[in-house]
Amino acid sequence: MLHKKKINKRWIILLVFLLWNTQSPLYAQRIIGYYPDYAYTAASAANIQYAKLTHLYYFAINPTRTTTGQSAGALGYNDVWFTTTRFNDVIAKARAANPSIKLFIVTGGMPGSDWDLSDRLEYIGSNPTVLNTFCDNIISFITTNNLDGWDLDWEFPQTASARNAHQNMLAAMRTKIDALKTSSCKHYEISIAVGGGYTDLTSPRVCWGNSHTDYINAATIGYVDFMNIMSYDGPDYDGSSCTFTSKQHYNLFVKSFNDWRTQFSIPASKINMGVGFYDNSNIPFNSIGNVNTRYNATYWNGGSGCPNMQSKISYTYAQGAAGIFIWELTQDNLCAGTSPSCYSLLDCMYQYTQSSWGTWVAPGNPCSLPVTLQKFSGYSNNTSNVLNWSTATEQDNERFDVEKSLDGKSFTVIETIKGNNNSNVLLNYQYTDYSVEKGIAYYRLHQYDFNGISTRSHTISLHQSSSDFILYPNPFEESFEIKCSSSEENTIRVLFSDLSGRVLSDELITIINNKIQTGQQLNAGVFICTLITSNNIQSIRLVKTKQ
Repeated sequence: MLHKKKINKRWIILLVFLLWNTQSPLYAQRIIGYYPDYAYTAASAANIQYAKLTHLYYFAINPTRTTTGQSAGALGYNDVWFTTTRFNDVIAKARAANPSIKLFIVTGGMPGSDWDLSDRLEYIGSNPTVLNTFCDNIISFITTNNLDGWDLDWEFPQTASARNAHQNMLAAMRTKIDALKTSSCKHYEISIAVGGGYTDLTSPRVCWGNSHTDYINAATIGYVDFMNIMSYDGPDYDGSSCTFTSKQHYNLFVKSFNDWRTQFSIPASKINMGVGFYDNSNIPFNSIGNVNTRYNATYWNGGSGCPNMQSKISYTYAQGAAGIFIWELTQDNLCAGTSPSCYSLLDCMYQYTQSSWGTWVAPGNPCSLPVTLQKFSGYSNNTSNVLNWSTATEQDNERFDVEKSLDGKSFTVIETIKGNNNSNVLLNYQYTDYSVEKGIAYYRLHQYDFNGISTRSHTISLHQSSSDFILYPNPFEESFEIKCSSSEENTIRVLFSDLSGRVLSDELITIINNKIQTGQQLNAGVFICTLITSNNIQSIRLVKTKQ
């Protein structure tokens, strides 16, 4: 029988915190906000909380018209899309509030009164000389205003000719942006806004219109650094039978991510997922009813409150995606305070991201030198394998992927540890692998620069002579098993905590045939599982991928 011992929960929470603090990956930390020129007011420009954004996208600058459906590639200043004084005001205030913010200019949008915008974009992409002029003008705009990237939101290239023009435009801009990186020694990026989803398990495109996704293929994905998936507005968008109670529904968000990942081989690290600051009637969060009630509700008239925003961020993190983007910033409750008194959705997202994963680290410049790895070693104890490494110098160091193998041949990434970008002093790193079993495990480091260049370390081997618990599979979809090596215990205490240390469940489970099965009660996300017997405590970080 299990002889219970009193265990102070403060020690469990401390153990959970230390486990997480040494294993924090660089996922889901981008918070991107779109600011439409047409929604500009002096008050919104002054009161948006720019310090809580990693990226600001100014919407939008578009090519001018020479005749119906045609353009010479010039950009339209002070037209229906873009006002120079508004742009300058927003950009200046963003930089003053947040010197590290990344600033993008957007091209495209729903045509509205600019009825032939899509035709003009097609004309540009179909004519190499005009396309070169247009791309040069975008590059000039970026460099003149010291921006960091370009976002294309073409709605929509529906014909074969338009789809070809769309791809030509991205290919040409990729070449120009890469050349600019080299010449200026600065990191620039391209993103593209795409519709919420592509397919359904039983009927294609039942939630989103065809036009958003027919123009995406492997080449398109290769030209862009990020895809901003507009994971909202799905219900009945194209008159389909796909209905959710909310345009901002969590399940719609999850479906959107899975549709894209299923249909296309898009790396999760290229995906930013979208959230809207408005309800089913397109009414902004800040304009109706009691803001306190809407902020604290999961849904309000189909809009998303703070709890739903946090659930979406948690899901995005669990999938290893890049981050979240917002349409659009002026619809938030604009105030200088912080939640709950301010009831700002942006603040809700920022506080949750900060408390869970820390501050986003911007990419460094592409003129990198190798990271000097001074040592890489490890040791085993009764419940884990501990890896230690140090660097003498770092330049443009984005991250270390920790890779593990049980046979010394086939390696898998078990964790990502962010680097320190640039450093000329000795830096020490540590990672603890709690998912160990008896026998030999092999480890190596895969170091990445921000420009994509990577190198691998030598391989080390560690021998584990004892481990009371083996947890598998991890990640898991619905449930997982815990194999118990000791036959002396009849029960085991299983405690699940979130990444802040909050206990979600605490139960005593009977051991049958040296194993137990659990995890069904958890929602999708990242958790710490603490296993407690009469003489041992072991914590393991795990990921549940299915809701």
